[in-house]
Amino acid sequence: MESTIVYFSATVSFIFLCVGVIAGWTANEKLHEFMYGREVEERLHPEMYDEDGQWINEELLSVRFVDEDDDDYED
Repeated sequence: MESTIVYFSATVSFIFLCVGVIAGWTANEKLHEFMYGREVEERLHPEMYDEDGQWINEELLSVRFVDEDDDDYED
């Protein structure tokens, strides 16, 4: 009798563990999609769009400034 109770309680506990992991995983995915899904579009700089608000699909000029004084501090 006691072994039957232990068997059923272990089985039910394992089933609840599996359901909890799946439900938690799904809820985490939905929350991540809700919080960070639109963030990619919001990070783009306004200068990357034309007058109509469309993405500029051309080659853009970029400038990189290098500070030569930083090389003097290397040991």
